[in-house]
Amino acid sequence: MAAIDSNESAIETFKRNHPDVSVAMVKDLTKFAPKELDEVLGSQRVDVIVGGPPCQGFSKARQVGGSNHGERLVYDPRRELYREFLKFVTYYQPKVFVMENVPGIRSAAGGEFFTAVQADSRELGYRVIPFEALAWRFGVPQKRVRQLIIGTRRELPVFIPARYIRATHVDPGEAVPKGMQPHMTLGEAIGDLPEVLAGDERHVREYDIDLRRQHVKRYGRRYTYNVLQAHKARNLLGHAARPHSDRDKRDFMRLREGETSRAAIARGVEMEFPYDREHFKDRYTRQHRDQLCSTIVAHLKKDGLMFIHPTQTRSLTPREAARVQSFPDTFEFPQERTKAYSEIGNAVPPLVGKAVGLAVAEYLAQPAMTDAVTRSLNANLPLSQELAVTELEAFVESMVMKDLTQLPKAEFLKAWWAVGYLHPNLHPDAAMDNGKELSPGPKRGVSFVLEPYYVRSGWPVELIPLAREARRRFDAKVLAEEEYYCSVAVIAGAAAKDRVR
Repeated sequence: MAAIDSNESAIETFKRNHPDVSVAMVKDLTKFAPKELDEVLGSQRVDVIVGGPPCQGFSKARQVGGSNHGERLVYDPRRELYREFLKFVTYYQPKVFVMENVPGIRSAAGGEFFTAVQADSRELGYRVIPFEALAWRFGVPQKRVRQLIIGTRRELPVFIPARYIRATHVDPGEAVPKGMQPHMTLGEAIGDLPEVLAGDERHVREYDIDLRRQHVKRYGRRYTYNVLQAHKARNLLGHAARPHSDRDKRDFMRLREGETSRAAIARGVEMEFPYDREHFKDRYTRQHRDQLCSTIVAHLKKDGLMFIHPTQTRSLTPREAARVQSFPDTFEFPQERTKAYSEIGNAVPPLVGKAVGLAVAEYLAQPAMTDAVTRSLNANLPLSQELAVTELEAFVESMVMKDLTQLPKAEFLKAWWAVGYLHPNLHPDAAMDNGKELSPGPKRGVSFVLEPYYVRSGWPVELIPLAREARRRFDAKVLAEEEYYCSVAVIAGAAAKDRVR
């Protein structure tokens, strides 16, 4: 295992908390080549690569000035860093890669980079599927959403997000079915921590054990003990409150729990803050104990005005922010406040990372299909790539004036599996988000079941109706999981393509 980051402080924090990882380096990937990493790793095989190119180039927070969107798009070299990530994917050819970014990557520059990441990955031989991770569904007490792009080698079975990435908690307000838990709240995450006054910046302090007992009696042990492991930490670290001006503190006190300054002004409250009221009406936000916290961001290093404590006259401390991210109390961050907030805000919540890590591990450990099962399923497949093209052309032409929904299952499956065989680098779910950009073409002599295709998803335009009908049947439980994702077909198709090469 190896960890690489250009941020020296982040690597120091990683090494302090993961002393068992032998390779943790401060490197700029634009200058550090995969071969140089090889010299460190030796003969170790790399099966999984996980990374998060800087998200600021895609952040929705930068939409206001037009720097990420629209005609005023400003060039930001950080948007190109995904290519450096893919450089390592190209070299090591891992079985799986996971790229993490903000949801804004879907719309930044009109979706150009969201499309490019997927198209470039397919060119490298990977089947890719975007997955939006809603952090609260994995027990994280905040409104954090992150965009994952998961790539698997096309010769492997299709990665099925709904099968492998399992939510553990429900959305706020939803009924809680058996096997699931209610969503985590901010109060449950930080309610056992002792009161701290603004400006009390002591890094090390003692827990209030009596307060913890009361807290656990109310909420139970599921977060304080099972996630935060508060009982294993010798001291409470980083529960240090930044100073605030008297004016800010007076404004804090004017806010009700869960209220923004915009809402307070709307109900007639006179705020003292000097910011432009047209652009900064929601400059201050007091969080609510019984709700999800706002998304923890690295901007906390500059000010905490949008993260005011539910009942105290101050913003959240680094330890409180870390708890909201689901870091255990045993995890140590830098004592310097700006570094701590930056690392906490930039991090993937450990509970989200755990869910994705377990999903990838389970995917890689799945047993191979038996020869008997494979033979029976292969009976429905074309005998060659050329025959797959011929069969699909005939099928599409035959359905021009017919209703796909009325087609018998056996006939539909034969066509659907021909698609999987012909296009083993496409993910069935990706056909639900194609973007608008089309490939050039069709070229002379190239079949319409190959081109033109949507650049984002890779799906040929003429096959989209078939993909949508397959999804409809799957959602209606007419198609089983193995029939819809048809891994047997895509693996056979990948092998056929490799033989042609």
